[in-house]
Amino acid sequence: MANRFHPGRIGAAVLGASIALMAAAPLAFAAPAAPADGTSSVTATPIKPNPGPTGVNVELKNDKQQTTPEETELIGLKVEGVKDPVFTYCIGLTRDLNGEKMHEVDWDKYPNESVDFNKNKAQINWVLHHSYPTTSLADLGKAAGIQNLAQDVAIGATQAAVWHYSDGVDLVGAQSTDPSHPYSQKVVQDTDKLYHFLTDNNPGLDQPKPTLNINSKDAKQNGDLVGPFVVASTATGELKLDTSKLPKGVTLADGKGNAVTSVKDGDSVFLKVADGTPAGSATFGISTEATLELGRIFIGVDDTPKKCSGDLTEDQKKHECPQELIVAQASKATVSAQATGSWTITTTSSTTPPPTTTTTTTTTTTTTPPTCVTATTSNTNGGGGDTPMPPTCATPTTNADTSQLAYTGASVIGPIIAGLVLIGAGVGALFFVRRRKAKHTA
Repeated sequence: MANRFHPGRIGAAVLGASIALMAAAPLAFAAPAAPADGTSSVTATPIKPNPGPTGVNVELKNDKQQTTPEETELIGLKVEGVKDPVFTYCIGLTRDLNGEKMHEVDWDKYPNESVDFNKNKAQINWVLHHSYPTTSLADLGKAAGIQNLAQDVAIGATQAAVWHYSDGVDLVGAQSTDPSHPYSQKVVQDTDKLYHFLTDNNPGLDQPKPTLNINSKDAKQNGDLVGPFVVASTATGELKLDTSKLPKGVTLADGKGNAVTSVKDGDSVFLKVADGTPAGSATFGISTEATLELGRIFIGVDDTPKKCSGDLTEDQKKHECPQELIVAQASKATVSAQATGSWTITTTSSTTPPPTTTTTTTTTTTTTPPTCVTATTSNTNGGGGDTPMPPTCATPTTNADTSQLAYTGASVIGPIIAGLVLIGAGVGALFFVRRRKAKHTA
């Protein structure tokens, strides 16, 4: 049977391994992992039975829920860190309020793609800022040209205006829940008039600031800094930093690497990782008392656009993703937020001046391949043919050429030595196979 390990193949394999080893050497450092985005800890649960006041029932055109009339009310939320109920209106007419835990999110996290919220959210926010309960009944009636504006009319007309922008419905009419005047002409007229005041000339209003959030969507590792983490808050008082979870060698800094001991709305902070710190991650926090603003939305803690839209039927969406709520009355809340950053290596700070270029003596070595002579001896046993002896090789000569080269910070000595060792092993294997072949043919 022929030998599978051809000498040429052995040499090629060894040479390929050497090249692969040297090519892989620069890949010693991995890219840093992206840190997780910070989130607000503002959470809430709908209160049952609802403590909020009720509004007039409203009949709506293009109502996909096909319920006529629709009930309206201010829905009470028990927000953690807030003593009194926070009142909200609902958005997403076709959803049910199932009492599950909710949390405050930015508008772009709104999960219900089946409604028009994303297109008209600025108009919804304007309604909330210019209607009840933010504006008193007297002031709202004066602005809309309505005398003796009733609370249930204000609630019903405001909720109908929100649904107009969130679900694409139009108000047809209203009926009071007060048995003494369920279909009075004034109730119908006042509801219609306030509804059109809120929808006919509505310029919109930008999203309010989050109660407290640490945004890290653009954070990455750059030298010894990981960030930025951007602080956003409606707080007017102190924002308290919590660095108790930072490991040894990690501190908070600004973009120039200077230590940070306090922050305010709009500040950007970074994790500063000292040289020699092992790869890992670190979490810091902020706490404060801030305002839960009008127009902030609450959704189920597990709700996402993918979960709440997808291939679900409308009936499945109603039960899988509860009705979303939007804050109708600003409240003070004690809140906190956390953010985490990760790093894989620590390097010299990018904020320090670049090091001066140093030069080192680099020796280029030229090696003359050894000259080998194969000797033979006569077969003393009378067998015929000569017996090959191990080759005698002359000592290789070396010429050194010394020149001055700029040091780039990456050493190639290790890979070169490893390559030479592998090549030497290949040469030895080549002679070993040739010697065995000579014996077999003798």
